[in-house]
Amino acid sequence: MSDIVQQQRTTLRPEREPWIKSVRAGGSWQRSMTTDLTVRSFALRTDEPESAGGTNSAPTPMEMIAAAVNGCITVVVETVAAELGISIRRIETASAAHMDVRGFRGTAEVSPHFVDYTLTVSVGTDAAPHITEELRRLSEKRCPAVNLVRDAGVAFTLIWNFG
Repeated sequence: MSDIVQQQRTTLRPEREPWIKSVRAGGSWQRSMTTDLTVRSFALRTDEPESAGGTNSAPTPMEMIAAAVNGCITVVVETVAAELGISIRRIETASAAHMDVRGFRGTAEVSPHFVDYTLTVSVGTDAAPHITEELRRLSEKRCPAVNLVRDAGVAFTLIWNFG
């Protein structure tokens, strides 16, 4: 467990006032469906497949969202496991989602975002079932990305595997 996580764990207490965190990103269109992105000091890129008019040089924006959900739940599981004193050997995630592209194309009155989303989280641990159930419950409750997808009304399935 990192020193920062340990420090946060020992100072956790209920808070009455909002503690708002800012998230910022920038983007610059590069033509042919490609956007160069900046987040803090990191450079990223999104693109579309050639069949959609892109150059297939990077993940699509919606693929990046799926990857971000995977990263977010991993951070939350690691954090909650540390708070609960659970030893973790590995965390693996997989996302699969579907979109009705008619929404993006404007050819039907359907939402352009995901219509369904399945996230599988596999955690390597020897913790007892009642402990892993608490890890699952708290991780689902506290993951911003999981809750963002759920709150968008997406049919969301979350599969947990422990062992």
